Amino acid sequence: MSFQFLENSSEEADIYEQTVIKIVMLGQCGTGKTSIVNRFVKDQFDPEIKTTVGANFFLRSINVDGLNFCIRLWDTSGQERFNSLTPLYYRNSNIAILVYDIKDITSLEKVKYWIKEIHNNVKIMPFIVIVGNKMDQYDEKVDLKTLNLAKSVTEQIGADIMHTSAKTGEGITEMFENITRKVIKNRSKNVMQKVDSDITEKPMPEIKKVGKTETEKKTKCC
Repeated sequence: MSFQFLENSSEEADIYEQTVIKIVMLGQCGTGKTSIVNRFVKDQFDPEIKTTVGANFFLRSINVDGLNFCIRLWDTSGQERFNSLTPLYYRNSNIAILVYDIKDITSLEKVKYWIKEIHNNVKIMPFIVIVGNKMDQYDEKVDLKTLNLAKSVTEQIGADIMHTSAKTGEGITEMFENITRKVIKNRSKNVMQKVDSDITEKPMPEIKKVGKTETEKKTKCC
């Protein structure tokens, strides 16, 4: 596992004016969770990106509708051997993004698995978003069935569905902005909290913080 302190904000908003939104990425291995995060945080796409081991933690400051937010992102591994650790990351999260591959209908089964797991392991349900990734490869004749099945799943649980392409960047920014607005709309003590003086996430087992240069230490971020 690794702890990565990354920022890609166009504004250096005062940390004490930001509101924390905790997001966890869940889904089958290979669906593009890490690529979505990298596109959102660093605006980069690496076709040779390595599989996530355990989980990675990212931070990014964003401004939505004139309000500053600190997005705390847990990018979890899709490998089954890490499933027992995953509840550590989605508990107390405001949003759970469940990613499936539009080219792989079996990846929807993992989405349904995580929906059940979240229901069984949390007292307060996070806002759930089901995301179909790899829209740059979309072929209506081949992939429409998968998209319709995903829509059916979201309707059953009352979740939102969105579509993205980490490769082209399609829908990535819009997705994070839209889910942030959802949290604003449903504001409560259970889904939102002000940033306090401790700006780092409580360390998880075996997570190591990546060292920063003196310049980075002076940079304002969430």
